[in-house]
Amino acid sequence: MSYREAVAEALRELDLAINATWRLGQYMVVGWSHEGPTVHLCVVPTQRVFEASVTVPQVFQGQRHMAPDPFLNLCKDLQARPTRIILPLAVGEGKEELPPAVIDNLIRRYSVTRTNHRAVMLFDIVGFSRASSIEQVAQLNSLEYSINGANKKLRQVGVDAELARSTVGDGFYVWNRMTGLQADIATYISLILILADNARARREGNPGFVPVIRSCFAIGPHYSYHQVEGTSPRGFEYIVGEVTITLARLISKTLANQVVIGGFKRPLDNVPGREVDTPMFMTQAAAAMAKLTGIEVGDAPLTELRSYLTGAELKEGRYGVEGFKIKDKHGYLHECFNANVVLVDEAGGRSELGVKRSELGEFEADRFRYDLSAEQMVRMFAQMKETAPAS
Repeated sequence: MSYREAVAEALRELDLAINATWRLGQYMVVGWSHEGPTVHLCVVPTQRVFEASVTVPQVFQGQRHMAPDPFLNLCKDLQARPTRIILPLAVGEGKEELPPAVIDNLIRRYSVTRTNHRAVMLFDIVGFSRASSIEQVAQLNSLEYSINGANKKLRQVGVDAELARSTVGDGFYVWNRMTGLQADIATYISLILILADNARARREGNPGFVPVIRSCFAIGPHYSYHQVEGTSPRGFEYIVGEVTITLARLISKTLANQVVIGGFKRPLDNVPGREVDTPMFMTQAAAAMAKLTGIEVGDAPLTELRSYLTGAELKEGRYGVEGFKIKDKHGYLHECFNANVVLVDEAGGRSELGVKRSELGEFEADRFRYDLSAEQMVRMFAQMKETAPAS
C-alpha cells in the first residue's frame, strides 16, 4: 500500500469512528490529542458544550489539536471520558506519518469553532426576485464564476487565499478560510476583483444574465459549523455570528453598485494592545493592492488597482473621512463607510466601481465626520493623495 493510500485509509477509519460517536449531531468533538498511531477524542454531548462555553471557552476557541495534559484537563472540565481510536498510521510531522493538520480538518466537521476576527463580504443581487428563473440561475452562476476567478488570480500572484462561501438565496457570504490580518487584506482585494470581473461581464455579456450587485465588507467574530446531509456533516462550512448579522443589516440599506465597509477594530497580529480600525485597514489594503500590478481582469493586465473611502478632503493639511450610521429594523446603529475603486489596465482603460459621494442621496444613513489620529492622518495622507480626489 502506498503512503497516499495509507493516509486515505486512516482518514476513512477515523471518519467512521467519529461518525459513530457523533450520533447525527447529538455529540460534538471539542478537542483531540495523539500518541503514535492512537488518537484520543474529547466527545461531549452538544447541549453540554453550549452550556459550558462561558466557563470553558476552549470548547469553541483555540486549537482542536492539544497536548496530552491540556487535553485531559478539558475532558475533566467537561466530564467526558476520552475516546481512543487506533489508526493504521502513526500521527506526526515525520515522513510516512499522518499530518495532524489533516486530522484537524476532518475533526472540524464534527465541531463548532469560534473565530474572533475574520473578514467577510456579502454580495446581494439587485432585483433578483423580479428576474425570471433562468435569469436567476444565470446571475448566481455568473457571480460564482467571478468569486472563483478572484481566488485563482490571487493565487497566481502569490497571495494566500482560500475563498469559501455560503448562499443567502439572492447572493453569497464569502470569506477566506485563512486567518490573520494579511488574510483579511486578501479578502478585501478579492472583493475588488470580484466586482471588477462582474463589471467586465456586464459590459461584455447579456445584462439579464449578469447581476447588478451591492456589496458589504466587515471584520468581526463568528462561529463555523457544518450542516448535516444524510448521515454525515457536509464537507464545507457555514458561518454565523456578529459579523454576518452586521453585514445583513448593512446590505439592507446599501444601494445598487455601492460598496459599503463596516466600522470595525481589529488587533494587529502578534502586537499586543495594538489594533487597526476601518480607515487604517483600508490604508494597508491600498498599499497591498499597489503591489499587484499585472493581475488580469478579463484579458487586460491591470497597471493600477486602487481603493479609498469617500469623503476625504484637504483643509489646511488635514484629512477627514466621512462615516455613516445606519439604523436597522431593531433600532440599533451600525457605523460604516462608502468605498470607491479605480482600475486602470495596460491599454489605458479606466473603470470606477462603487457609488460616488455625490450620488449617495438615496443612501438612508446619517453622516458624520470620522476623527483620525495623528498616526492615521500621516499614513493615510500618502495613500489618499493619489487615490481619492475630493468626491
